[in-house]
Amino acid sequence: MKIIKGLNHYQKWEIMIKECCENAKLHPFEKYIIICDNPRVVEQRFFQYTHYLVNIEVITWNQFLKQLQINLHLTKHHIASTVELTYHLRNILKNESFHCFESATPYPLIQEFIPLIKDFDINQTFYQEDEFESIKLKDFAHLYHSLLSCLNQYTHITLESFFDCIDFSPLEKMHIYIDGDHLYENKRQNIIKRLAQNHEIIMSYTYHNDQRIFNMPYHLFCKDAMEIDQPTYLTQSLFLQSTTPCQEDHPYYTLTASTPKQEIKRVVYSLYQKVVDEGLRFQDFVIIYPDSSYVNDLIDALEQLHIPHSLPQTHLTQYDYSYQKILKALQASTQTTFHEIAKNLLLEELDATYQDYLKQILDYHETITPHEFIDFFKSTYPKQTQELNLYKDHVEVCTIDKLSLSQPKHIFFLGMNETIFPHLIKDTSLLLDEDIELLRKHQIPTPLSTTEQLGVHHNDILKAFLQPSYSMTFSYALQTLSGEARLPSSLYKQLNDMFHLKPFMTNQFLSLDDYYLMGGLDQNKTILNHHIHDYKSSKNQPVTLSQNIVANLYSPTLSVSQIETYNKCPFLYFIQYGLGIYPLKEQQLMPNELGSLVHYVLSININDQQDISQLVDQYIAENEVLSQKIATSKVNQYFIEQLKKDLKITLTVLKRQLNISSFAVHDKEKKVQSDIQGMHFKGFVDRIDQYENYVSIIDYKSSAKDIDLNLAMQGFNIQMLLYLKMVTELYQKDPGAVLYFNTKKRILSINQPMSEPIDESEFYKQYRYGGYVIDDESHSVIQAMDPTFDRRSDIINVSYVKSRNEYKGQILTSLQLEKLLEEIEKHIYELYQNMLNGNIAIDPKGSDQNATHTLVNPCHYCPYHSVCSFDVFYNDYHLVEFLDVKKILGGEEDAV
Repeated sequence: MKIIKGLNHYQKWEIMIKECCENAKLHPFEKYIIICDNPRVVEQRFFQYTHYLVNIEVITWNQFLKQLQINLHLTKHHIASTVELTYHLRNILKNESFHCFESATPYPLIQEFIPLIKDFDINQTFYQEDEFESIKLKDFAHLYHSLLSCLNQYTHITLESFFDCIDFSPLEKMHIYIDGDHLYENKRQNIIKRLAQNHEIIMSYTYHNDQRIFNMPYHLFCKDAMEIDQPTYLTQSLFLQSTTPCQEDHPYYTLTASTPKQEIKRVVYSLYQKVVDEGLRFQDFVIIYPDSSYVNDLIDALEQLHIPHSLPQTHLTQYDYSYQKILKALQASTQTTFHEIAKNLLLEELDATYQDYLKQILDYHETITPHEFIDFFKSTYPKQTQELNLYKDHVEVCTIDKLSLSQPKHIFFLGMNETIFPHLIKDTSLLLDEDIELLRKHQIPTPLSTTEQLGVHHNDILKAFLQPSYSMTFSYALQTLSGEARLPSSLYKQLNDMFHLKPFMTNQFLSLDDYYLMGGLDQNKTILNHHIHDYKSSKNQPVTLSQNIVANLYSPTLSVSQIETYNKCPFLYFIQYGLGIYPLKEQQLMPNELGSLVHYVLSININDQQDISQLVDQYIAENEVLSQKIATSKVNQYFIEQLKKDLKITLTVLKRQLNISSFAVHDKEKKVQSDIQGMHFKGFVDRIDQYENYVSIIDYKSSAKDIDLNLAMQGFNIQMLLYLKMVTELYQKDPGAVLYFNTKKRILSINQPMSEPIDESEFYKQYRYGGYVIDDESHSVIQAMDPTFDRRSDIINVSYVKSRNEYKGQILTSLQLEKLLEEIEKHIYELYQNMLNGNIAIDPKGSDQNATHTLVNPCHYCPYHSVCSFDVFYNDYHLVEFLDVKKILGGEEDAV
């Protein structure tokens, strides 16, 4: 066997193709086979040296093996299908014991196992279960051996396994030229070595003996190789830590765009423009894309301009009529075995491919439920089908590993972003690098490590960059569609340092949309141009309302929630409360509807003992909209039944808290109103409790809620604080507490053993009030709220530190509350003045801290996105401040 190495892939193959043509002419009755990744492209290279390929055949490795199968009469042999592998692995996992692979739903795990098992098979990673202490490696060996024992002598995991014990000597003599860069697996190498005993084999590797990782996968294969190389600046410098700029001029260009979609459009339009301007053919172009996320946008852009291309059309099978028919039939099925279920499904009218799939399963007689068969079907039936339209003249569009020996005039490399191109290959597979290292210490062949996989990828990149062409253009996007920044990759930066990439030409041909996006203007589009001018001038901000419009739109009386809405975003307030535009009512139960129902039941039953189920049913019967939603939806009916159960727990907890506390219920659903800084506010308080001269107010919420003092001073979650002020003024009492009670059912810790009784104190702690207690040095309110607690209350967020004889937690003094309310009133007065002045800016609050941003930003759940059209280039979030709460309110740190 003759092995040829060298980094200049194109030059090596030029010599080999020329030599093959000459030898084939001299020996017309001998067979010459070229094995490569892209036969169609390589065939075109041969036609530069010969007019016919009578005794020369250019094929892929798999096509070559299938020819061997026929020539050696191995027609009984076949590869185990995904159905067959999944069936056997499912039974193995179900019936045998493993340390690591226990799973109630095995199919996602099986989908990971199948590629690993194929890797084990093709790399001959064969060892006994007791060879290693690692339980994962034991399980891998156990699984692999169990699967092999399920397969008969004619069934194999990989095509290469057909030839494990086959004698190649009966084959007619062949001269075989092989591109070996993607044939590094052990079993493939063994087949090649055995063929070399009787046939002439010429192997080619893109390799040079240095430390760059693109050489790493091929060190063992090239020890005795003959080198054919023509060193270039690129082969000597690419992927080195430091390089010096190239002194020669190269036709290398750079192109950037705002998003990957715009990047694709720029490339496709540029390609089309070159075809028109320079009279080129589509086959003069190649587009290299980094991963599958680019495919749909590439197809859309190419087909919009009717450009023929090599990408197949993909069809998702889950939308097939037959696919959905099978799922529907399985939901009603009562059969209990694979055979029975498949036989029953074959009675349906299904497409031929689905019938063929089910016929595979008729031989299986293991028990399975129809519900599990749905998972089996989804896991084993192909998720998509592909259809390729072949054109004589088309643009080659492929990933970097598929570009082989073509001769395009212009090559475009998309996605030159960090972690995208080159790929980020993570050590996250089932077989980790540490497992591979351990296996290799025992001289066991393995799949490639993460670094070696990256080496193959870098090797493909080097070959692509060495393709002879008139120009190469390297492009990247500045951000994702969601606005996340994208950086140019280190490879792009190195290329720019090496060659000083030139800016690519500006597109002259664009669709109308893209023409405008690039700053163009069609003088015939008068109305469109006027709107665009207004939009750019206003920077997507509405005009300020006049005093008359404000007076007509806004009510002089406000609820606190309305001023909170204005604080979050003035434009949101204008749409909702000014124009009175609300989203369409949905059939699902809305939080405010459930909240009203909960308040109704709690207001009646906090003192009385009425049947909760009857109260809920009565409330629903009196609400026509709610009745209709529940009557027509099984999901809503389920929610109501769960709500009844939750309310029983909620009332049990609330009544316990009242029994312990010295505070007693004074009023429920109390209407309050007051003038604050010249603004008239009104609202309802869910519950008012009283103890001596103190009043506390409680708000029932369906989720966890609390008061952030920093945010409260900036207008967030101030409703209950202002209500407390109104209540104390109404009753002429002192403030005791402002509290939230979360009515949602709690989930106890997973560490709670099922066999042990639930610790009641731990259970009730889950239902502590949120909010603040207003207390002074006498601690009257704290002791009245929970007279029983020793170290930490399970009613309020307060604890007692015995060593320091003090209370800590969510406590405010009367003076701190007074200062807090002053800050709040000052803030809402400024908001009110802005409102009266007609300010309806698109100015939502936000924060550069994720947790705070979630609390203050209204955009995530806002139903008016399509109205405001928040523009990341013109609009921005109004960031909240991080105030010094201790300095503003005073007092000890623990008190705040």
